[in-house]
Amino acid sequence: MIRWAGTNALRFVLAGVIALALLALVGVLVLKQREPDPSPAGRPTATANACPGILTAETDECLGPITDSATLDPAIRPVADKIMAVNREVEKSSSRYVRIVLLVPLSVARPPAASAMSLDQIRFSLQGAYAALQRANSSSAFGDKNAPAVQLLLVNQGSRQPFHVELVDQIVALRTAENPLVAVVGLGSSFQGSKDVAAKLSARDVGIPMVGAVTSATDFNAVSYPTFHSVSPSNMDYALALKDLLDKQRDVLPLRSGMIVADQNDDPYPRTLTAAFTEVLKDHIKTGSPPFNGGTVDSPATPNVFTPVVLNLCNAVVDPRLQTDTVFFAGRVADFPSFAEALKVRSCRKHPLTIMVGATGFQLTPQQVGLLDEANVSVIWASSADAPAWVANRPGTPDGFADFLKAHRDAGFRDDSLNDGYAMMHHDAVASAVRAIRVAALGNSVPGVADVQTQFGNLALAHQVHGASGTLSFGLRANGDGRATGKVVAYRQLGRTGPRLPADVAPYLTR
Repeated sequence: MIRWAGTNALRFVLAGVIALALLALVGVLVLKQREPDPSPAGRPTATANACPGILTAETDECLGPITDSATLDPAIRPVADKIMAVNREVEKSSSRYVRIVLLVPLSVARPPAASAMSLDQIRFSLQGAYAALQRANSSSAFGDKNAPAVQLLLVNQGSRQPFHVELVDQIVALRTAENPLVAVVGLGSSFQGSKDVAAKLSARDVGIPMVGAVTSATDFNAVSYPTFHSVSPSNMDYALALKDLLDKQRDVLPLRSGMIVADQNDDPYPRTLTAAFTEVLKDHIKTGSPPFNGGTVDSPATPNVFTPVVLNLCNAVVDPRLQTDTVFFAGRVADFPSFAEALKVRSCRKHPLTIMVGATGFQLTPQQVGLLDEANVSVIWASSADAPAWVANRPGTPDGFADFLKAHRDAGFRDDSLNDGYAMMHHDAVASAVRAIRVAALGNSVPGVADVQTQFGNLALAHQVHGASGTLSFGLRANGDGRATGKVVAYRQLGRTGPRLPADVAPYLTR
């Protein structure tokens, strides 16, 4: 009897212990579920679960209008807050205002996935756009400041700039009868998704004017998209600028024989850059164009992709009939470091090479620049901006740069955020849209999209845009490719070997 009772007592004790252990385990699991993710992916970003826009399955990003900066990465939140503060002030202080949408990637894909724009490029773009917005609403820099005020609404285009018809619908829905949406600016890089967005925005039933900032693909133009304009040189402009340099600087750049190294992907930027090089630089190209399969926004190229290219290149270098010394690189900047890696181990490394490129943000890390020297390679690129030279007010600095620089500094932004050109180009995209709005407002209390679109053709002479990157006119090309004339194309160089650019080389102006 006593033994039986002891056994039951032991059973009760064991059951109690097990029950307490189970309760403790459940508690731990509940706490674990509620504990915030300490990794960067757990930060409040545009990938938050509560997505009022379009949630992309591939990268888990939230596309669409941004109404709360808490959904953005902390790196870009402060400048987004500045833009939103101006928007609130405009709404509070004026009933007469119009809206511009800044459509750019406002998030990046989680590593190791690649993105069309880095967080730095996004931040710099927002800083330039903010400087233009502030100037538009507080001065007469882009026309009568007593004309309707301007809001700049942020819309996330996504790290890979995918096309979604719902995204266009959300943009169009931002207009109201009292405060119309009269322009979309930015548009990211020259990817097909941006072109598809432009097709919808320029359709007859929508007809919203657009101003590209760094979109250089030659076929991204007003012929295909009637309400499209751009402050960026086209790839044809970049090729013309390089030809102008080679023709005028024969003594210091005695380059004899070139070849095109071309990305064969159906990507608007390299495809149209290859076509421009082939047409404009035909007198400088002495051999065929070895192709490579460039990386995509999903996966950058690796050095072994360039192994057959470099083998053919070295054959052309040592061939006494060709003596190739110049490469015209028609690929994405993201693929260039892999190309440089392959060039470092080429068999003909004792022969210096000059590589020529046309791009807005051709930026390399110090390690990658060192790689150029190891490879006996220098890079000369035609660029839409040259901030280091312009900050120093060297010859060729655009007339409007000083005013932009003051606004940029007054906003608390650093000069080194200008180096890749994205700030200046996005400033000028906003400034050009505002200039067209202000000209359209001369005969309208609050202009609409048709009024603004018409006035891009009058942005010349008395109505030029005094931008950070040039004194821009749209009149001559407004109904052609839609790009500005008077845009400064500067020449820059990386690497310490090979022929050197003259320090005072004059820039090229688009025409």
